Amino acid sequence: MNPLLEQFLSEARDLLQSIGEKLMQLEDSPGDAERMTALFRMVHTLKGNSGLFDFPEMTRVLHAAEDLMDGVRQGRVSYSKELADALLDSMDFVGRLCDEIEAPPTVPSSHAEQSANLATSLRGLIVGSEPDTGKVGAGAARAVAARSLSGAAPGGVGSAGALAGSLLLAIPDSVRREAHRQACDGVVVHWLEYSPKDDCFFQGEDPFFQERSTPGLLWGTAHPREPWPALAELDAYRCVLTFNMLTSAPRAELESYFRYMPEQVRFVALSPDALATSVHATGRPLELIEPTLAQDESEALEAIVAIQRHVLTLPISARWHLGRLEAVAASLSSCLGASGDHAAISGLEAAAAQARETGRAAPLLLWLDDNLRPRGRATGTRATEAGLRAEASGLVSPVHEPPRAAAVDVDMEPKFGRRAEDAITATKSLKVDQTKIDRLMNLIGEIVVSKNALPYLAARADTVFGVRDLSREITAQYAVINRIAEEMQDAIMQVRMMPVSFVLQRFPRLVRDTSRKLGKEVNLVLQGEDTEADKNIIEALGDPLLHVVRNSLDHGFELPDVRRAAGKSQTGTLTIRASQESDRVIIEITDDGKGIDPAVVKLKAYQKGLIDEATLERIGDQDAANLVFLPGFSTADVVSELSGRGVGMDVVKTAVEKVNGTVTLTSEKGKGTHIRLALPLSMAVTNVMIVETDGQTFGVPMESVVETVRVPESAIRTIEASRAAVLRGRIVPLKSVNELLGLAALPKPNAEGELAVLVVRFGGESVGLLVDEFRETAEILLKPMTGVLAGLSGYSGSALMGDGSVLMVLNAKEMLS
Repeated sequence: MNPLLEQFLSEARDLLQSIGEKLMQLEDSPGDAERMTALFRMVHTLKGNSGLFDFPEMTRVLHAAEDLMDGVRQGRVSYSKELADALLDSMDFVGRLCDEIEAPPTVPSSHAEQSANLATSLRGLIVGSEPDTGKVGAGAARAVAARSLSGAAPGGVGSAGALAGSLLLAIPDSVRREAHRQACDGVVVHWLEYSPKDDCFFQGEDPFFQERSTPGLLWGTAHPREPWPALAELDAYRCVLTFNMLTSAPRAELESYFRYMPEQVRFVALSPDALATSVHATGRPLELIEPTLAQDESEALEAIVAIQRHVLTLPISARWHLGRLEAVAASLSSCLGASGDHAAISGLEAAAAQARETGRAAPLLLWLDDNLRPRGRATGTRATEAGLRAEASGLVSPVHEPPRAAAVDVDMEPKFGRRAEDAITATKSLKVDQTKIDRLMNLIGEIVVSKNALPYLAARADTVFGVRDLSREITAQYAVINRIAEEMQDAIMQVRMMPVSFVLQRFPRLVRDTSRKLGKEVNLVLQGEDTEADKNIIEALGDPLLHVVRNSLDHGFELPDVRRAAGKSQTGTLTIRASQESDRVIIEITDDGKGIDPAVVKLKAYQKGLIDEATLERIGDQDAANLVFLPGFSTADVVSELSGRGVGMDVVKTAVEKVNGTVTLTSEKGKGTHIRLALPLSMAVTNVMIVETDGQTFGVPMESVVETVRVPESAIRTIEASRAAVLRGRIVPLKSVNELLGLAALPKPNAEGELAVLVVRFGGESVGLLVDEFRETAEILLKPMTGVLAGLSGYSGSALMGDGSVLMVLNAKEMLS
């Protein structure tokens, strides 16, 4: 894809997410005008951006959504759940189109029908709107065109009978002759009516250019849909014109050309007979009419000149006086160019320049009298003409000086960017491809590993080579490099940090749709959305949270009548809270549903063969609640779209532990359930405790390490063939790392007869690992095991140390399970 398309897709997804959030918020406060305006702007911006590409299906739906939002904003349509559902479905459709555009960058034609249906359903919600048959012109043209197009589908072909008697007479006879000739040769000639929207200029459309560029254009004209207001009240940014055209282009080509505005265009196919039987107002047949094009052009030029003269004679106290002079000069220059009088343009430009310099209309008025004086009109009194010439020369000052040009506040959205007021701050942020950030993260990881070689070199300089001064210098330099590396690592980490809202923002829609499908009423409360963590951690939260929330909605919350019978509010509350504790990000999901019944869970687990009868009898309530994390466990009797497959909470636990996180669950029957997810802030650089056993070194991730302690051999007891020791008043089972790794050597005590014990914790349980010696802690860049080594579940991965050796990092949880 080209960069422009990539940028569009990126911004489109951001806008779609924001649109969904605003729609959900408006359900709680439908009268919030500010929020509705912001929502309208988002839809408007997305529609305008999509118009830069050949995605008519997307633009059509967004255009209809924009019209509906505008109706709500103006009070013509009431905001409702039905309306929100339609808009959410439309945004989902646009999101699917974005996915398909990205790979490959095309949109299948099969979406055309769905796009049209969505657009029709959206427009059907606009109360009091016109049917989707477009708009027609004013006066007689409106009545005749409406009759001729009655019953035609959008963009359809209507009857030409009424057109032949009235509207076709506006076409110059020479053009009608050419159209008749082509129709006789088999070309289908179309009468085309194009009615742009009032605010088309704000949507990046140029109706004049659209009309002039129509394929096969034989002739065209424009007329207002409503009477023109007084010039001082004219809104130059509102289009009130309807364009009528005669074209010989095929229907398919015309539909393709107007594919972004099908509801604004209507076609009528004209037969040769319809063109041949047209008669002039004199009653003469078509073949006897002489061309009067030159005369028509002359009359048109006189009319334009008269209008421009009127504009120049308006009071000059209006704030747009200078712009008025520019407009008159531009209009007259176009007329001269169209009539072929290019020699007069230089004189007009000189008069216009003098008018701009002096702020007076007199130079242009004099030029009009000298060059484009209407036929049969006298110049005026000599005194008036002399006054004009004196004013033009600067000898006489006008009564009112024109004010300085005032800025006009126009509500326009720029393509792919912020509004004008945000232009200054727009440069403070920069979108960067994720792969570039990942590459920086990998490089800083290599720097962290490389800097760890300096203490090793310092030790060798002292102990091996006996150069103590060099050792001190290397150590001092290491301190500097270490500080810089840590600052760089922290800076890059901040770039990778993302707020938890990135993953939480999907849940308001999920809770809304799922609870409605289940017939339940649930209110979602989000807290701590600005809590930040590494991008990979945030993305890893998505699936676990999804399963937890869906389980809560399906199993946790009761139906409204059940809740009322239990003395609860019929609307349940689901709270998702994010916070940071030390180097961990904590996500807590709490509901006030029926909670977990330990007896039901134990029975289900026993029936599914997940526990034996002995376990069923002795297991406690908390341990019973934790059975929901077992693979294959489910309390649902029927497999549904939401549950019953036994892959819910097991997936949660597996996904969280995969990123070195933990899951804890507490529940109280009849009160609700609380689930706590604890994940590391980052996985880029890992802190490990290095231990030695049987002459080999291994690493253990610091997040699982509780403490290091030395225990006298005499204090170790054997209970049912397993060793244990009492540490800080608790019995801690002891496991030898040598035994777990299949090494024959026994743990080596130190000179005082003490064994080194590394205490680790998993899921609330502490275990002591017997090793030979403790080494230092180190920051490593953990690389996962690949190839045939990937099957060694006892290892989390490997890391390259500063002295060039490879450190194997133990997965203590897998070793002990």
